[in-house]
Amino acid sequence: MSRFKRGGSQVLITLADYEEAVLESLVEQLIDLLEGDEVRSAPDDPFARWEAEMAAPGGLDASDPVIARLFPPAYRDDPKAEQEFRRFTETAQRRTKIEQAKLVLDALLETNGGREPVVVRATDLEAWLKTITAIRLAQAVRLGIETADDVQALEELDEDEPRAVLYGMYEWLGYFLESLIDKAH
Repeated sequence: MSRFKRGGSQVLITLADYEEAVLESLVEQLIDLLEGDEVRSAPDDPFARWEAEMAAPGGLDASDPVIARLFPPAYRDDPKAEQEFRRFTETAQRRTKIEQAKLVLDALLETNGGREPVVVRATDLEAWLKTITAIRLAQAVRLGIETADDVQALEELDEDEPRAVLYGMYEWLGYFLESLIDKAH
């Protein structure tokens, strides 16, 4: 398992090579999911950035339950208000989530395949927490976790079942988040 150690204003995480590879892959998958069909980088000009963010959102598959979980509706009973809300916020939300995930990915890539500890600077902690939480939420959706009974059913699976492996990663990410929060404060 992973080891977390506080060192000044950063947390050092020692990962096994397979843990680093799995986490790297999960972050890459999240980035791919969030990028969808189109995400442009933010223009340097603040007015151009504002204009781009106000353009009609597109590229996300709203029928994907993971996307629906990561971008929940703000106005469930008012489709017009929901559409306006998304038009004004979705591009910026996506861009922020992608930037945060790329920051995490960069830190993982700096570990030399898990041979060096992951360095999580205090300034990057929020990006780490949000990215790992998003990955965990995505896994919960794919596993069908909605109630405590769903978790209980997953805990009772034989360990060689594919869903049991995914559930093990889900649990490991929970441990990862808890350990990161514990060492960061």
